[in-house]
Amino acid sequence: MRYLLLLFLSVLVSCSQNSQLRKDLNVLLDDSDIKYSTKDSASKRTQVQENTFNQESEFKKKGKSREDLVNLARQYLGTPYVYGAADPSVGFDCSGFINFVYSRFGHSVPRSSKDFLNFGSEIPLHKVQKGDLLIFNGTDLNVPEVGHIGIVLKSAGKNSEFIHSSSGKANGVTVSSLSSPHYTARFIKAISVID
Repeated sequence: MRYLLLLFLSVLVSCSQNSQLRKDLNVLLDDSDIKYSTKDSASKRTQVQENTFNQESEFKKKGKSREDLVNLARQYLGTPYVYGAADPSVGFDCSGFINFVYSRFGHSVPRSSKDFLNFGSEIPLHKVQKGDLLIFNGTDLNVPEVGHIGIVLKSAGKNSEFIHSSSGKANGVTVSSLSSPHYTARFIKAISVID
């Protein structure tokens, strides 16, 4: 129950537009962490992780679909971009967002965008489906290495739309089109990690 309360409060913090409310809730969350950290907190964390894993496995067995995955991703639209973050109460970087969403469906994916280059099954762009991943170079096209990743929301070949955490103008979780010259020039490949 405490875990659900903390989760609820963290969602309030991340969604709140009122800065004073965010500060008050952050203090409350910080105090909660202190209250419940005891000498056996490591075993409690392990128990929570095991329960989470079992819930995720059950979730996957119940026939959750690609639609469910993209619907979950959409819930985080507007969450701020924070380098190195993978927590909705703090923010996401691009791979942190992917990792967060996919882990909720029992899929283990890399934490770094660079590690997606040889991960999953490459698929032709005209065969992408909702929930597949689009891999991009970083913003410096003179350095040919993976630097960005997004989840397909609408499959339409070169006109597919994807959701991602961007450090650009949106500075957070946003929806973009692969047909945008900015992303077309950086596109490397599409992969599936679901099927």
